[in-house]
Amino acid sequence: MVEPATKVAVKFILGFVLFLLSSPVGAEVKLQGIEVEPHKYYDNFIIKLDQEVLPKITLIKDPPRLILDFKGVTIEKPLISIVKKSKRVGLIRAGQFSKKPLIGRVVLELKRPVKWEAAALYGRQQVMLEVADGAGDFPAVAVKTEPVKPPIQSKKTTKIAKTPVSVEVVAEKPVQVLKNKVIVIDPGHGGDDPGATGYNNVLEKNINLKTALYLAKYLKEKGANVFLTRQTDIKKNLPDIVSFANRIGADIYLGVHYNSLDNPRITGTETYYYHEHSRALADAVHRSLVLGIRRKDRGVRQAMLYTIHHTNMPAILLEPVYMTGDQEGALILSPSFQKEVARDIAQGVENYFRNKRS
Repeated sequence: MVEPATKVAVKFILGFVLFLLSSPVGAEVKLQGIEVEPHKYYDNFIIKLDQEVLPKITLIKDPPRLILDFKGVTIEKPLISIVKKSKRVGLIRAGQFSKKPLIGRVVLELKRPVKWEAAALYGRQQVMLEVADGAGDFPAVAVKTEPVKPPIQSKKTTKIAKTPVSVEVVAEKPVQVLKNKVIVIDPGHGGDDPGATGYNNVLEKNINLKTALYLAKYLKEKGANVFLTRQTDIKKNLPDIVSFANRIGADIYLGVHYNSLDNPRITGTETYYYHEHSRALADAVHRSLVLGIRRKDRGVRQAMLYTIHHTNMPAILLEPVYMTGDQEGALILSPSFQKEVARDIAQGVENYFRNKRS
């Protein structure tokens, strides 16, 4: 779930490494340092220890902060450091909370509502704390909206539709599991919101749209009724996107994005869902993507992102690769790779609906 820290990463050490000069008699565990990996949807705080110790975590609402208490850990020199690149955590503090019982305390001062998960990384003497966005914290920007309409059929599709019915066409009908399924495709960002900037200064909004257009074509060929939230370089606000998908009674929602991180060594495929009824869709599409583009499998993750949180139907947000690495950043510039991503997503959607029928 967490990539190792590297010198090249702008995944940065918080301006300090806690080397303890001494500790009270009987103390067996020392806090060695804290590293931060800022991410688009979450931040990872990697706390290095002599031994594996999972903290007790408490959320305090006023002022908002997360408190991590490490039993049996000594911190001789208190510290305070600003977390510059996080959207969720403004300040981190560490110090000795008590000596009897022995408790070392780490405090994260929060900028916004969050949810979190902690895990001891056994064998590495580290605790990983993942801090993600909480609910209802996505500002809506009012913009001029464009009528949402299904993509225009290609001439090839029109010709196929006019072809006289043959034995082959009749044989294909039973396997058109997407026939009349209503699918909303949302190419992330757009307009004055470029999204991430990747290899060779490519803008995420443009790659999202190109991939989404290919995806719409492949899904239509499989019989689906497809709606794109944008077909040009404009920005749509999130409540309007959610309202549209809910209003038309879409069967599924697909958010198309490409991932980014300051650390260029991090690569791979991630798929996000929020509601449990979206998990099967996330699993099916993620599996198809990983098998198709053969990048590192970074897993299916639950995240409280606005669109997949507020849509009524099964909804997922896709991050096929990291556009900030040289290799994957170069890959996404290729139309053939964009088509492969779109084909794999479409196949995953088909697999999902087929499994629902069985």
